Amino acid sequence: MNEFPRLDATDLGLIGRLARDGRASWVDLAREFRLTPPAIAARVRRLVGGGIIRQFTALVEPRAVGALTAFVEVTFEGPGGHDEFRQAVGRLVAVQECHRIAGGAHFLIKVRARSTGEMEHFLAAVLPQAARGATCRAAMVLSTIKETTVYPLPRA
Repeated sequence: MNEFPRLDATDLGLIGRLARDGRASWVDLAREFRLTPPAIAARVRRLVGGGIIRQFTALVEPRAVGALTAFVEVTFEGPGGHDEFRQAVGRLVAVQECHRIAGGAHFLIKVRARSTGEMEHFLAAVLPQAARGATCRAAMVLSTIKETTVYPLPRA
């Protein structure tokens, strides 16, 4: 059973529009979706309250703050260690994303660091503590071709 509110075409349109520009005003959105600003505000509050829109945030350009990116595959030998890893990785500021994946590895994490030294410390000291007994294979990002917050949305 789906735990989220049912979405109509306007909800899906609002989600897509806000994913592209979370600072759009109620007036601009009302004009675009042919509703009143209070009706738009109520819809957005419902999407937030229903857990569909998790938060509004600023997307920082990583290069502007000197951030390096790496993707790391984490593979455990056996079934143990997964719960501890999930808890530990949730506390690590350097980890922006953690995904349970199918295939050879168990998890894929996206890591940001301010320098190669910081990245090296994370990969050599911090991550092995979080992923005890796991094999970790990192790939450093040289350049980013596409990175977006826009999701492929279902049709209403």
